[in-house]
Amino acid sequence: MLSLALRLIAFRPLRYFVALLGISVATGLALIQLGIYRGFRENASVLVDNTAGDVWVCGEHHRNFDFPKPLTEQDLDKVRGAPSVAWAYPMLIVFASWKFPDGHTQTVQVVGFDASQTVGGPWRMCAGVPEDLAPPGNISVDIKTRHKLGSPELGAETEIAGIRCRVVALTEGIRSFQGNPIVFTNLDTARAMERLGSDEIHYVIAGLTPGADAKEVLPRLTSIEHVEAYTKGDFALKAQLYWLESTGAGTALAFAALMGLVVGVVVAGQVLYTSTIEHLKEWGTLKAIGATNAQVTMAIVAQAISWALPAHLIAGGLLWLAMNTIEGKGIHPSLDLRTYLLLGLMTVCVCVLASLLSVVRVMQVEPADVFKG
Repeated sequence: MLSLALRLIAFRPLRYFVALLGISVATGLALIQLGIYRGFRENASVLVDNTAGDVWVCGEHHRNFDFPKPLTEQDLDKVRGAPSVAWAYPMLIVFASWKFPDGHTQTVQVVGFDASQTVGGPWRMCAGVPEDLAPPGNISVDIKTRHKLGSPELGAETEIAGIRCRVVALTEGIRSFQGNPIVFTNLDTARAMERLGSDEIHYVIAGLTPGADAKEVLPRLTSIEHVEAYTKGDFALKAQLYWLESTGAGTALAFAALMGLVVGVVVAGQVLYTSTIEHLKEWGTLKAIGATNAQVTMAIVAQAISWALPAHLIAGGLLWLAMNTIEGKGIHPSLDLRTYLLLGLMTVCVCVLASLLSVVRVMQVEPADVFKG
């Protein structure tokens, strides 16, 4: 039956490739929309997800990671003194203007961290190491977004918020949710850019002692006046939900991904149903010479799989093209191999289910009807 299904396809190869293209584009649309949704979520919490530590401490009534409320070095000392806290380091999030030689500016998101400890610093670097950012004025730029900054090379000098800076390190693929380039530097340089006091910080990132239960530690930390504390996972989720829910963009992207899936199902169902109906006499002939309904069904399902697998591979190529086209432009499609393979299984299932709609029509064909007229 498999060989028969392939022969029917080979009988009209042009129709097969046109149908395959339709299913591939529909599947690719669903993959790209889902990838953009995942990329949206990842960018919203990228700094939290990729920073070492178990607990994040922030100012009370915290809503959005990108717009923190100030803490002080005293709060940092209190966190360090809390039971079960092995270490704690500060972080600053600052928005400042990168000044170009001709006078125009570009907003950058500056991450200030303790460069002597690297916690809160860059995690994916293609040039330099986090410790290079310890001297005053030293910064990193990302190779995916540095075109927005005039494509500075290592050693280039610039001005950010009136502070003379020098590019000494390059990161790779570290993006912000808003699309602004992310610049890492030491705490003092970040404070100078925002005109903050010498003891002001925005976040405290804490690591717990081995075996410590975060649920038991959090109440002790929240007992510190004017602060809130979250596990790393909860804090990342909080950052994602703020942008997903408050802006409505998350709902729109999720709906677009769902519509992409619906379009894929409809297109696959239409293509497979039309193909089966066109060969209705052939299927009837098979039943007339003794083929069972189960055998005919297997042949139709084999046809569906012969569309689904190459269609998903082509859709993966469309996703790769989209990822590289949108690269460095803010929100980007993101899909890991495991999810891609899982979606491949779903593509096969969708095509098989769609083919079963046409099986119902084939089952209604009587062998004697083939020889009428």
